[in-house]
Amino acid sequence: MSVNDEYFSSRAYRYEVYQMTSVDSNSSYGILGREKLSGAWTTVAIVAAFSDNREAVSRLAERCTDLQLSPEQLVDVVSDFIAGEIMDT
Repeated sequence: MSVNDEYFSSRAYRYEVYQMTSVDSNSSYGILGREKLSGAWTTVAIVAAFSDNREAVSRLAERCTDLQLSPEQLVDVVSDFIAGEIMDT
């Protein structure tokens, strides 16, 4: 069992960065929310690409996993993240 397997084995939820690419725009990143159901990770939440900052989205996904955020709360957390990015510019 790898370190990641051990880390996620005690978790009900995990959040991952995903990348969307488009011919017309830069790469953008969103978050997939997964829940462990019957021993397999199943996607239960998706937030469309909302940032070009992969590092920041990755930190957000890790934090959501660490806190075991309920998938129903993901949109609110991402909205707060976007508002914070706007305030920082």
